[in-house]
Amino acid sequence: MSSLYEITTEMQELMDWLNDPETDEEAIADTLEGLQFELEKKAEGYCKVIRQFEADAEMFKTEAQRFQQKQAIAENNAKRLKEALKKAMIATGNDKGLNAGLFKLKIAGNGGKRPLKITGIVPDEFVKMMPTNDTDRIRDFLESLDENDSCAWAKLEDRGTHLTIK
Repeated sequence: MSSLYEITTEMQELMDWLNDPETDEEAIADTLEGLQFELEKKAEGYCKVIRQFEADAEMFKTEAQRFQQKQAIAENNAKRLKEALKKAMIATGNDKGLNAGLFKLKIAGNGGKRPLKITGIVPDEFVKMMPTNDTDRIRDFLESLDENDSCAWAKLEDRGTHLTIK
């Protein structure tokens, strides 16, 4: 069986030959019919592979979510146990250090910036304003323009196409 590229190329060449008055239309029609059958078979195979890839992608997505949940549980368990161990060390007066077989434990202060808690309305001089484009208003504005009008700072593009497999 030919590749999808070869089938497409042959069909395009045959369509071009149909415009030539010297060609045998019946022979081309028979060849086109054979190529159409080959294209349908090739497309069926492609669709089967596409469906398998889509199923695999969905399975991987589900597994990724499951592993993210497992990761979150493991991280929370580790955090909870560390906090319990820290509290026990403080309560027993071992906050300067503790030898625990293979491990040496020590309670240390956190570095970095001091935590900040906002307790009221912050003055404007301390607020960052991040301008964002109102894409819905821009789209409405562009759609309201006449065909002869243009906009130098934005344009609407084609939506494009996609393949639907049923």
